[in-house]
Amino acid sequence: MKNNLPSLTRLHIHNRLIGLSVLMAVGILVFLLFFYHSFSGSLQHEKDTQTRYLSEVGVKVLQHFQQLAATGQISDQEAQRLAIGVLQQATYGDNGYFWIVDGAGTMLLQPYAPTQVGRDFSDWTDSHGKHIVREFIATAKNGGGWVSYYWPKPHNQEQFAKVSYVIHFQPWDWVLGTGVYLDDTRANVYQTMFQASGILLALFAGFVVAMVLAAHYFLRQLEGIAIRDALTNLHTMRFLREVIPSILGKQQREGNRVLATIFIDIDHFKKVNDQYGHTCGDQVLVSVAQLMMALTRAGDFCVRYGGEEFVFIGFFSDEAAVVQVAERIRAEAARQRFNFRRTEVQVTLSAGIAIYRAGEESFDDMLKRADQKMYEAKAQGRNRVAI
Repeated sequence: MKNNLPSLTRLHIHNRLIGLSVLMAVGILVFLLFFYHSFSGSLQHEKDTQTRYLSEVGVKVLQHFQQLAATGQISDQEAQRLAIGVLQQATYGDNGYFWIVDGAGTMLLQPYAPTQVGRDFSDWTDSHGKHIVREFIATAKNGGGWVSYYWPKPHNQEQFAKVSYVIHFQPWDWVLGTGVYLDDTRANVYQTMFQASGILLALFAGFVVAMVLAAHYFLRQLEGIAIRDALTNLHTMRFLREVIPSILGKQQREGNRVLATIFIDIDHFKKVNDQYGHTCGDQVLVSVAQLMMALTRAGDFCVRYGGEEFVFIGFFSDEAAVVQVAERIRAEAARQRFNFRRTEVQVTLSAGIAIYRAGEESFDDMLKRADQKMYEAKAQGRNRVAI
């Protein structure tokens, strides 16, 4: 019995290893089946969320250019042309793109089928006899939502099942949408299943992270369009409102540095537009913006406040450093000469400075004080800095 004990022990261990291997194999099989169902559902939900968000970002692009037209910076026609141009380049993934139809069913944007642009699709049906453009318009005007239909993939005549999220942009009576092809979603699931292994969960986590980062990067690109002034490429006031909490948070952390606002206005800018035209005025605005950006450091913000007014926000060692930057901007602008149609144009700047009073005022209060100081500089004769 003693001689048989080691062999029985080995047999017992061997059987346990076999049993554990079988349990692991069953467990992996169950996990793969569970993973297939849960991942397919999760992926579909992620695609739906991403698609809806992309449609909303696309509408933000339209809103950005429509606001430029509403403020008189560009015409409606130019705003629509620029908006379509931006979204036409905003393709993503293998088959992702934005499309637009107007309220009457005419195709306005279709990046992969430019010959369809300008055609009336109000009576068009897909391979299952569905009047999809009519449903696009009805769904969008009813608050937006999902529409399922069949549509060819880019560079392919065959129609595939697809779902799109559509939104109505009322100012221009446009319907914008973007969507996903269902077989593309299934292909992603199958691919992940075939690649599953002992580190499947880690690979899947990496895949999700990569997809989230890619979507995050793409969306940041389109918003940049929405938070940058189209003419000067400076930040907009909308962007400034979004970053105010982070600016104030940095001010609290860096108590040894002062937060200051320099409010800048181009003197007699209306005369430049009246005498030389808005094209010359635009050149002056761009030049002043470039001058400000040349002086920007990490953590500073250059903002086009509106018209010929600009705001420079930054952290400085002391009040003297703020004045030095403002005086440099003013002096450099006064030295510049703009040659427009063989005529030399010169402008000057008036600037007002306000140092943030932590605990005593809001960020808007500081902006207002800087604005008031700018008007004091104008009242004192222009081409100067007031603090």
